[in-house]
Amino acid sequence: MRRAILAIVVAVACVAATHKPAPAQCALHIGARVVLYGTSDDPDVFVWDSRFRMRTYAEGSFDQAQALLPHALLVPPGTRAWVTACVREFVASKFTDRSDDAIGIVIASGRYHGREGWVLATDVRSIVHRMERQPHR
Repeated sequence: MRRAILAIVVAVACVAATHKPAPAQCALHIGARVVLYGTSDDPDVFVWDSRFRMRTYAEGSFDQAQALLPHALLVPPGTRAWVTACVREFVASKFTDRSDDAIGIVIASGRYHGREGWVLATDVRSIVHRMERQPHR
């Protein structure tokens, strides 16, 4: 009996030691319709050709940022897009202690319609469909 209890305790301890909680999900899902909008001080949004360049820009020095700018499109606020990917907590900012998600998009309106790229999750606003706003009956 003691061996059986000891075996159960050891098994539970092994599971507890190796158990990793599921990673947190991105707030935006693939296929979601969104609007791009930066901060109120600077509402334009950079759309990067690579999530790695976007991360380097956010973490880098002024000289690095200037060298990377040719790899980004500057889109006006209100540009619509579709979410194609999300990488949780991919970009660490040098100004805050929080990481931001990298959101893969396809631009659905404006001058750059059809172009693909990457933006910060903080530059994305979800579109609420009319049907979702109506109360259920």
